[in-house]
Amino acid sequence: MLRVFRNNRKALLNAKKIRKYGAYAIGEIILVVIGILIALQFNNADLDRQDRTREKAFMISMLGDLEKDVRELSTAIEGNQVLLEGLDELLRQITLQPLGVEEQRQLFLLSLKNTYWYLTAEFAEGSLAQLKYSGGLQLIQDADVIDAILNYDQGMDRCKHQYEEMVNYFHAVEARQKNLFNFSLGKRAYEFIEQDFMNILLPPERFEEFIEQGTYLTDAGTETLQAYYGDVLFYRTAISTTNWFMGRQKELALSLTQLIRENYDIQ
Repeated sequence: MLRVFRNNRKALLNAKKIRKYGAYAIGEIILVVIGILIALQFNNADLDRQDRTREKAFMISMLGDLEKDVRELSTAIEGNQVLLEGLDELLRQITLQPLGVEEQRQLFLLSLKNTYWYLTAEFAEGSLAQLKYSGGLQLIQDADVIDAILNYDQGMDRCKHQYEEMVNYFHAVEARQKNLFNFSLGKRAYEFIEQDFMNILLPPERFEEFIEQGTYLTDAGTETLQAYYGDVLFYRTAISTTNWFMGRQKELALSLTQLIRENYDIQ
């Protein structure tokens, strides 16, 4: 093809047809430019296909992380709900007067079981980290998907902050209990929990056989019990608030999951 162009130019020059040569040269340049533009278009189309492939791969990975998060959140919310009901029982037990031996034993048992720890969700953040720090967010074309991902990321930060708040209230209860109970009588109960952390969600009756006989309260004074009531109440509120944040995060996860499936046609 190039040889044909050169031959034609040479023939026109030899014939001294300058005007025709100029028109021919311009036409040749236009053809070359068109060829370059077509090549660029094909190259851009190929790059765009690669970007869309990467974008979808990110979304598939994100769906996997969201599925894990929903499971974690569901388990934590359900478990904390059991603990909240147990803490309600504990608060009622603290107010009983007078506290006889059996009442003290029940108070000891409920305190040991329901204030051992709480449940949180461990978020799967791998895909989100890649989107944030490797330029993956720039590949996403749908503004609604970007907003939903950023909202979910902010929701995780709020949950983590609430976890920190809950730890503070937990330690307040823990410190109060050290001065209130003789927890050496619950050694076997702690060993039972250590076998499987989720044993804290079992009914109180399952712990009866693990509680030794003895003096359960080292200080059964009214002021001490009132202070303990306040600590447990604030701790209960912290768990309830945490459950609210995790419930909201679960809603965001399910909403984002649906949005991704619809926008990227992923089943």
